[in-house]
Amino acid sequence: MKQPLYQNLYLQVRDEILSGRISDGMRLPSIRQMTRDYSVSRTTVETAYEQLCADGLVTCVPQSGYYVNSLPKRPSRTEQAPSPCAPQTPEIRYDFSGKTLDAGSFDFTIWRRLSRAAMSEQNYFLRYGETQGEYALREQISKYLSAGRGVYAQPQNIVVSAGIQSLLSILCEMFDKTQMRIAFEDPGFRKGHRIFADHGYETVFVAGSSTGINLEELEESKANMVYLSPSHSFPYGATIPHRKRIQLMQWAKRRNAIVFEDDYDGELRYTGKPLATLSGLDEDGRVIYLGTFSKLLPPSIRISYAVLPDRLLPLYQAIADQYNQTSSTIEQLTMARFMEEGRLERQVRRLRRIYARKNACIEDSVERYFGTRAAIRPNDTGMHVILSLHGVYDAKELRDRAEEEGIRIVPMSSYRMGHQIGATTDFYLSSAGISEQDIAPAIRRLSEIW
Repeated sequence: MKQPLYQNLYLQVRDEILSGRISDGMRLPSIRQMTRDYSVSRTTVETAYEQLCADGLVTCVPQSGYYVNSLPKRPSRTEQAPSPCAPQTPEIRYDFSGKTLDAGSFDFTIWRRLSRAAMSEQNYFLRYGETQGEYALREQISKYLSAGRGVYAQPQNIVVSAGIQSLLSILCEMFDKTQMRIAFEDPGFRKGHRIFADHGYETVFVAGSSTGINLEELEESKANMVYLSPSHSFPYGATIPHRKRIQLMQWAKRRNAIVFEDDYDGELRYTGKPLATLSGLDEDGRVIYLGTFSKLLPPSIRISYAVLPDRLLPLYQAIADQYNQTSSTIEQLTMARFMEEGRLERQVRRLRRIYARKNACIEDSVERYFGTRAAIRPNDTGMHVILSLHGVYDAKELRDRAEEEGIRIVPMSSYRMGHQIGATTDFYLSSAGISEQDIAPAIRRLSEIW
């Protein structure tokens, strides 16, 4: 029997309270805010809150709101006595790493319904999945990219896999690695670099700037491949302007080069329309467009994809039979239904609102609690910002000190691959895995321990 929506919301908030992620005395989001954030009715939220009050977890204060009651500490499974050899890891209360998703950012009720519907198509589950990805999903991706990203590709040009690393492992086998040298922007996507290095490619590092990869260094590197994120470079967030994109495509033509365009969060732009892709400028079949749903859905739903130009498609087809599909068939079919119903566009709009608010909250909190000691780099795309401490510090020591206090934060030096660390101490702060009401307390605590 299907569980009522209010029960899902009640269980979700209850678990947040019992786990300590919502602390004693904290005010719960207003009914109006919950109604907007979770796309449910006012009655649904009120019923969930009334059940929390009946359980003694929450108290309703008239004209003020709902507040979490003080509760006796309940030991969890993880609080059993550790073995003498097992190191104790601090409990993480505030997570800025980007490796988790805030529960309020996704409606699991819809996904469960679509998953059950997909399961009714039993014939799909009596065989291995299509090597290139289920056609129903590739067809939806084709429509989605055409409408939203200006990438025009037929389903036969799309390859689906479980995550970008799995996808890159296949794409690496398309080329003669003894003849290829690939350039990576530094700092950048270390795990992507690891895949190419493990497959025997010669790799070089090229510095980034406020307008993206340094084209002069790229020219001097003698690379004939490049991996970059032109719409929102990872992790510093630079955007390559149109004129520089044209120059990049001219470089690719002169060098007969391949460009891997990783558009990992291009949809999450908060001011104006999402930027056009390099793939949309590609006239010679040199750009391999890479996309993922890991930033829009819970990251445990492992679906990424590549768009191969017609010129490169035969190279993939020559090796395709050597690999089985790594992405779950049921997740692919569920995703296809999710997109067909227009749910993905709604999810993108929802996340734009949520992350724009959260990122602004981080910026406001840093200004309030750090003052002139730190600053946030402006960022109008994506789910993370960069916190810069003025002066030179030991970033690892600061990270460890934060983790001891239950705050997980990632030094930007973790993403450097070849260049020297700069004159400031920078940290990557993702708003994906932290609730909006937890941001200010987390930043305040950071300012105290730093």
